[in-house]
Amino acid sequence: MNLPQLPLSGVLDKAGHKVVLADGIEFTLPAEPWDEKETIDVVQQVKASWNTGNQSGDVSFQGRLNITPERAQIVLIDDIGRRAIEIEWTEQEISIQKANWLPQDFDAKRLLADIVMTYWPLDIVEDALPDNMSVHDGFGERTVRLNDSGRKYVTIERPIKDVWHGQATLVNLQFNYRININSIRTGS
Repeated sequence: MNLPQLPLSGVLDKAGHKVVLADGIEFTLPAEPWDEKETIDVVQQVKASWNTGNQSGDVSFQGRLNITPERAQIVLIDDIGRRAIEIEWTEQEISIQKANWLPQDFDAKRLLADIVMTYWPLDIVEDALPDNMSVHDGFGERTVRLNDSGRKYVTIERPIKDVWHGQATLVNLQFNYRININSIRTGS
């Protein structure tokens, strides 16, 4: 299946790639995909649902993530086996391919930012957020807030013992969508 290449907004530099979360809010992905020594290899069952007032729906995918200090590979496949999204992230570039049958407003770059917000260590997420946002980790919950109003932008419930094994739920309160992710580690 031919997946068209999507450019990632922003320029690769030591600060990383920029992902627009909302008007005036840019999330800066880290320059290195993973700065931990541990390799992450997981399969996921992902269900996303949204209700924007004039549109609502849900979609589910099977996901595979393989993350090392040199490279992160993320592949999402729909329920009938079609490759929907493929992301290859190295220190040099981020390549995103998205199937042309996905809705045009499905933002694969925001999906990558959501993955980082959900699973990456707290200090990485703090560095990625713009100055007008902050992140807080509690017992099994991560919250990203807009500092000027104190409003929650995203809430994330995630496993306490191993964030990469079990159920995580991201709720984006700004854009009214929810992502439920069941992860199982497959690597050693």
